[in-house]
Amino acid sequence: MYTLNTQLTYFNYGVNSKRLIVNLKWYKLEMFTNFSLQGLCFTGAELEEFKGFIDQNTLNFPGSCFVEQTNASGVDLLVTNDLTQSAFPYYLILSKNPKLNQGNSICQAENIILMDENYKYTIDYPLDFDVIGKIEIYKSVEEGR
Repeated sequence: MYTLNTQLTYFNYGVNSKRLIVNLKWYKLEMFTNFSLQGLCFTGAELEEFKGFIDQNTLNFPGSCFVEQTNASGVDLLVTNDLTQSAFPYYLILSKNPKLNQGNSICQAENIILMDENYKYTIDYPLDFDVIGKIEIYKSVEEGR
């Protein structure tokens, strides 16, 4: 079983996320409800599929990716009372059919869509499983980039 760490940029989650770059630890999304969120570690085949997608979208996934082997099969990412609003989400979800938050509030887990460098066109996520990234570091990208 594996997890994957990457950087992510040029994405949207329903509020202004331009010029952000985040470091994420990715899991396969197993369950997402209002009360719980569960990620599973990737199998070898799932890891290779997701890495292939990352390799095809280096604009959105700059830098290196780091694979971590683990004995754990999964992880509970949120507890029952942990879906309160925050200033920035804790988790980002990539899905074939994302439903972006259209409100002004930010939940702790947000669906995202990948964008081109001008934030005009979306990049499809074609894999048959959803993934969730736990944000470990985020920062604004300098204008010159």
